[in-house]
Amino acid sequence: MRSPIELIKGWPGKPAHPPLTDASIGAYTVGVAMLVLGALGVEEEQMAHGALLAIGGGLALALPTALTGLLDRLDIPKGTPARTTATVHLLVMLSATVVFALAFVAHLDGYDDGQVETIALVVGLAAETLLTAGGYIGGTIVFVYGVRVLKRPGVPVSTALVPGRAEADPGGELQQGGESAPPERPPPR
Repeated sequence: MRSPIELIKGWPGKPAHPPLTDASIGAYTVGVAMLVLGALGVEEEQMAHGALLAIGGGLALALPTALTGLLDRLDIPKGTPARTTATVHLLVMLSATVVFALAFVAHLDGYDDGQVETIALVVGLAAETLLTAGGYIGGTIVFVYGVRVLKRPGVPVSTALVPGRAEADPGGELQQGGESAPPERPPPR
């Protein structure tokens, strides 16, 4: 049976942090895009309202996103480049969250007035810049260091799609009927 912490973190190969980051990054980015469009005069009242709601949605996802990321970071061995990168990612993303919260507060009057406030636009763009940098660093943790990645190319689709099942097939050798998969050939040189 999985512990509550393991359930929060997700399964190996199916961690909870990435989908939460996708949702929060999407909400923040939509909010900033609405601030920009509203400042350009495109349906300013609707964009002013939508921007605050979208950034608020991103902020609502900040705690579970940060919690799952922190739990993943704690599993990375200390003193490794992956852990250092995860620490930098954590600090940049926390900074982005604080700046998005400032953009939210700066835009409260704009929401009420149906106008995009210049200060909210500037702070929102700064937050988006931090968010982009943090996301890039986070991608390094996964795509360079392979953190929370199983890489089991021989696992059948029916096994790969079920959380926890691919972990039980460490060699990726089981086929649909439980037969061994043929050995992988080395790539041609």
